[in-house]
Amino acid sequence: MNTPLVTVAMPAYNVASYVGEAIESVLAQDFRHFEFLFVDDASTDDTATIARRHAGDDPRLRWLHNSSRLGSGASRNRMLELARGRYYLPCDADDILLPGALRTLSATLDAHPDVGVVYADILRLVTTETGLAEPPRVVGRDHARHWDLQTNVVNHGGSMMRIDPMRQVGGYAVGDVPDDWGLYLKLAETTEIRYLPGRLSYIWRVRPDSQTQNPDNRRGVERLIRETVERRRDV
Repeated sequence: MNTPLVTVAMPAYNVASYVGEAIESVLAQDFRHFEFLFVDDASTDDTATIARRHAGDDPRLRWLHNSSRLGSGASRNRMLELARGRYYLPCDADDILLPGALRTLSATLDAHPDVGVVYADILRLVTTETGLAEPPRVVGRDHARHWDLQTNVVNHGGSMMRIDPMRQVGGYAVGDVPDDWGLYLKLAETTEIRYLPGRLSYIWRVRPDSQTQNPDNRRGVERLIRETVERRRDV
């Protein structure tokens, strides 16, 4: 197999109701130069079975399994370590990568070598077991116009990053913290983050058991902010 330009990385834990659609949204992309890494984080439902079945049907999909649950940050870092691409695109296993996303985001990084992260708008769906909890809305704000220690406006889904800078800063944060925000805080210190307004690239499902709904998330944010302030003070 030729070296891929993009590594698509999908961690999964107990998302059997959604994972098939998420995988298919990646495999249906009109961009060919990618590999697809999937890590099952010791799921106890049919997530692994569904992923293995798709991997058997398409050689671009490489299925991996954690023997015990590591969490999303550590699972993402496992895929970052194994990635063969130049660019890294995260896609969660209960979300949907919209058509054209790989092509649009990779073209931006190709055209702008000084940009290390590019992200676009996403459609946010807050769901319950019975349906939508609120009307869908498009989410997208320019990182350059917001203080990154106050709020994270970089859409993780619908983003693409250069792998070398990701590895240089140590990858994702791990533990009870927003792993993507921890990564972006470090990347903002080393490379340019660019927003593509008006480009819808991703559907983000916010479910009751999503990490963003975890009460420990707030304490994790406080820890990230303290670490970032100390790190930037030393620069």
